[in-house]
Amino acid sequence: MIQEVLADYVNFIREFETLLIDKYKMDVNPCSFSGLGFERKGTINGIEYWFHGAGCTAEKDGIIYEYDIWVNEIKFSQWKFSEFIRTHPDYQKLNYSADYIEYELYKLIEKGILGWYIVEGIEGTPFGCVFKSYRVLQEQSFYLNCSKNKSHHENQNP
Repeated sequence: MIQEVLADYVNFIREFETLLIDKYKMDVNPCSFSGLGFERKGTINGIEYWFHGAGCTAEKDGIIYEYDIWVNEIKFSQWKFSEFIRTHPDYQKLNYSADYIEYELYKLIEKGILGWYIVEGIEGTPFGCVFKSYRVLQEQSFYLNCSKNKSHHENQNP
């Protein structure tokens, strides 16, 4: 089920980015260089958005989609993905724990759908922290698998 939830999350983000590309008549993903050629904060098709640091938060109908972008790769932390689940009316009913979400995302890493994005320390500071987040690596196979699973479940449940 987490794979389907993740597909919904990623699909929305890509559709939102397409809206920005169309509105601002750009030929590249505007999220890869936020704030150049379009508003850092605004509303498009009922989606409120604001860019911050390396990422963006989009909100529609109370559902929060927060993510980071690197070139054209979606990155997110467990917390950002958990916020999507918490604010989504269908997914919040699932009552997933943080440990369960982390375990299920790890299984998607094993499948090659996600990968780790690791930042060790911050250059020029004494911090020795390691920050781990997830990267979406294989969007195409990811969507195909979700479509197969969804149609399989729909065929089994009359």
